[in-house]
Amino acid sequence: MKQNNYKQLRNEKVTRIIFRIYLQYNRVICNNDTPIETAKKQLRTEIIKLLGNNEFPLTATFAQAEISILLTTNNELVIISVKSQNILLERYIKRKLNYKKVYVKALRKMKIYSMPIKIIHA
Repeated sequence: MKQNNYKQLRNEKVTRIIFRIYLQYNRVICNNDTPIETAKKQLRTEIIKLLGNNEFPLTATFAQAEISILLTTNNELVIISVKSQNILLERYIKRKLNYKKVYVKALRKMKIYSMPIKIIHA
């Protein structure tokens, strides 16, 4: 009888330990960005660098666009589309970003990514 109780207590302790490890592991995983999200943030940072300081002449306080970009196997950006109400902004983004190299490793190549762009009057 004592042997049975001992085994049962030991099994309960092991189960509790495994459950605690599982909870800790999930907290760590859930709180961290995924590698893809981190890579998308890096891509956004690279795009902001390529656009540079606001050389675009704005008539309003800001201009915005939605861009679709293809990342080639050579890590070059190819602008698929720029959706904006400002045609000059579309041309500016295409001129600054098309066929420019970026250094983001974790993103899948030959995939189209969409991203909002907002240029604020400085």
